[in-house]
Amino acid sequence: MKKLSVTVKTLTACALLAAATSCADKAAQTPAAAPASSEQAAAATAINIRYIDADSVISAYKLAQQLFEEQQREMNSLQQWHESKQRELQSLANNIQQKQQNNVYLSQASMQSDIDNLQKKSNQAEQDFATRQQRLANAAVAAQQRLNDSIQAFVRDYNATRGYDAILLREAGVYFNPALNITQEVIEGLNARLAE
Repeated sequence: MKKLSVTVKTLTACALLAAATSCADKAAQTPAAAPASSEQAAAATAINIRYIDADSVISAYKLAQQLFEEQQREMNSLQQWHESKQRELQSLANNIQQKQQNNVYLSQASMQSDIDNLQKKSNQAEQDFATRQQRLANAAVAAQQRLNDSIQAFVRDYNATRGYDAILLREAGVYFNPALNITQEVIEGLNARLAE
């Protein structure tokens, strides 16, 4: 679970960084005329940057919370299924052992038949568990992509009305002036858009 949370945070941070970088790349690709004066040179070097705290966005964004809760339910369900299968297999193994101790088996072939049946059920349970784990992993990737797309689309639309040169992740730097923090605006905007 901790790995999933770290993965969600890491992928979201990458998505936000990619969105911020694309904003910066667009600004860098625009050819600039040679500055005619020192005032223009100073203005050309001034960059309008803001930053977002990805951890705060992930923890406060309602879609991230919903997706996390859904994944948690699925993981709990898988764990319960796995424990149920383990109990069932253990019961079969105990039954075979009791039959053997009480001399219920009339032949080695009948005991071997029960052992083979247990092994077959054990193998099938392992295959089913692996399939369910893969399905859960695929769902987590799809949920992460949905979250990334949602955040990127919002940041893109948000920046279209603000015109910042770059929106960075706080995690990408050592120090940012707190006045440049737009995390709360982004969180409110994301949640408002989700409610629509």
